[in-house]
Amino acid sequence: MKVEWRTVLGASLFLGATALVYGAYKNHPVEASGVTMLAFGFFAYGLLFGYLLLVYLRRDRIPRPEDRFDATSADGEGEVGYFPNASIWPAAMGLGMIIGVVGFIYGLWFTIIGGVLFFGAVFGWMTEAEAATEVPLTEDEEDTATAAGHPGHIDAHPEHID
Repeated sequence: MKVEWRTVLGASLFLGATALVYGAYKNHPVEASGVTMLAFGFFAYGLLFGYLLLVYLRRDRIPRPEDRFDATSADGEGEVGYFPNASIWPAAMGLGMIIGVVGFIYGLWFTIIGGVLFFGAVFGWMTEAEAATEVPLTEDEEDTATAAGHPGHIDAHPEHID
């Protein structure tokens, strides 16, 4: 982890240089798939390096504990970040995408059904994300919520409301 940005940047540069050399010395002009895959790999690793660079800049040029050679495990403790709730909508989006792509083989009607399912799942996921849930901030609030039968959030489930 302490050398991840170096590894990602090195992989990006290696794939870019390999794409240039392969493109210059390929035997057949139609054989472009190798160059294309190497170029996409170059850009993918470049995006990952850009993300790591932005994280570094957002932290006011203070390296993350994972990037410091003198860091200990205690430096990385604390709040990790926000994690979304479990949801079924990404699976529905994937199913819609699969059905839509199968439509390119078997007919347009499959693509239409897949598109409706996919965009319906996108709408469902966006609607679910807009629903704010009050999260317990203290151990007392967590204990109260757990005792009420809905751990992890303060609001009661609609089916528990009389």
